[in-house]
Amino acid sequence: MGSLITALTTHDDPADSPDRHLSDEVCESVLASLRRRDQRHKGQLYVNGLLTAQGRKTMRNLATSTREPAAAQSLHHFISVSTWDWPEVRATLARRMERLMTPHAWVVRPMVTPKSGVHSVGVRRRFVRHLGQAVTSQYSHGLWLAGQQAAAPVNWQLSVEEAQLPGTLAGGHDAAPGVTDDAGRSSDDARCSSDDTAVAVVRQSASWGLAPRPVVMDARDVPPAPLIEAFTAAGLPFLLRVGSSTSLLAPDLSGGQRRLLSAPAEHLSTLATSQQRPVEWVDPALPRSIRTSLVALMPVLWPGGAVPRRPRPAGVPVAGPRRTGGAELLLIGEWQPNRRRVAELWLTNMTHAGRGTLLRLSKLTRRVDTDFAHICADVGAQDFEGRSYHGWHRHMTMVSLAHAVRVLAQENRVGEEWERSG
Repeated sequence: MGSLITALTTHDDPADSPDRHLSDEVCESVLASLRRRDQRHKGQLYVNGLLTAQGRKTMRNLATSTREPAAAQSLHHFISVSTWDWPEVRATLARRMERLMTPHAWVVRPMVTPKSGVHSVGVRRRFVRHLGQAVTSQYSHGLWLAGQQAAAPVNWQLSVEEAQLPGTLAGGHDAAPGVTDDAGRSSDDARCSSDDTAVAVVRQSASWGLAPRPVVMDARDVPPAPLIEAFTAAGLPFLLRVGSSTSLLAPDLSGGQRRLLSAPAEHLSTLATSQQRPVEWVDPALPRSIRTSLVALMPVLWPGGAVPRRPRPAGVPVAGPRRTGGAELLLIGEWQPNRRRVAELWLTNMTHAGRGTLLRLSKLTRRVDTDFAHICADVGAQDFEGRSYHGWHRHMTMVSLAHAVRVLAQENRVGEEWERSG
C-alpha cells in the first residue's frame, strides 16, 4: 500500500469531507450483497457512526452521530434482530482489501474484552496471560491482512461454549455443515469453542478465494498441535510463536549414532547459538525505527505421528512428513543483542525461507497490535453492548468496515502528501 503509516484518529468528518465520501464508497461496494436498500442504508449509518461518534461506540452515541430520528432503534434492529449474512459481507471486504493492500500474511490475533457481567454471549472467567490474572471476559480471534505498513481485520470468531449459544439446533443435535438454525447461525459456529476459534477463523477465510498467505500467530496461549495439523491439512504455510517449554524433536549429534532428541524449545535454541546471524527489521510500533536481532534456525520435528502432506500453495515451500518423528519444521530463535536468553521462539513449516523473511513475518504481529490500538479499538472493537451471538458478529463486521475506511483514508492522505512534496 505504498508508504502507509499508522492511521491517525479522526472524529470530525463532515458529510462533505473526503473521508465521508470514501466511507460511503466503501460501504456501497461492500454492502452491495445486502438485498434490501434499508439494510444497506443502516449499515452505512452504523459505519459512519463508528468513525465519528465520540467515546464508546454505544448504540446511543452511534444514533446521535446520524442526526436521524429513531436511529437508535433502527440501528439496534440492524445489528441484533435483522438476518443479513455477515460472512458474505466479510468475504467481499476481504477480497477488496487484498487487492488494495497486497498483504504479506494472515495474522491471527486474540482479543480479550473484559465484561462486568456474565450475561453476554461467550463471557466467562478465564486467565489472561498478558494481564497475569483471571478476568471475566469475552475471548475471540480476528484474522488480519497484514503488510509492513498497515493491517486490517477481515474476519472474526468468538469463543462460545455450545451451552451458551442461543437457539440451540433442534433436538440438540449437530446439523450438516452449512445448515442454519432460526438465528441464522451455522452448525459449524455452534461447535466453535475456545480451542477452535483460531482454526475456524482461518478455515472460513481460506474458503473465500483469497490468495493463500502464511498464517502468523502468537500461539503461546493455545495448544499448537491442532493449529499445526489444521493449517497443514489446509495446505497453508504457518509461523507460530511457541512457549519455551514446547516439546520438540531434533537430531542428537552428540553421539556416534543418528537419533532424535526430545527437549523443550528453549533448550534446543541453546544448541543453535553458533548459528546466530544479525537481521535488521523496521519496528511497526516506532515508524522509521530500525532494529537488529540475532536469529538462528534449527531443523526440528513435531513429536508424534506424521502430519500428512497436503497440496501446497503455489510458490510456497511447505515441509512434508518424515518416517521417524513427525512433520519437518524449523525452529526460529530470536535474541536481543547482548542478551543470553532467547527472546522469542517461533515454529514454521516454511523450511526453505531465510532468516530475514521469517523474522520480518513474525514482526507483523506488532503491526497488527499497533493498528488494533490506534484504529480498531477506536472504532468500537470492544464496545458492543448487546448479548447475542449474531449481534456480536454483525457489530464486528461493521467494525472491520470502519477500520478499512480509516486505513484507506490514511493511504490517500499519504499519497497526496507525497505528490505535494514531489
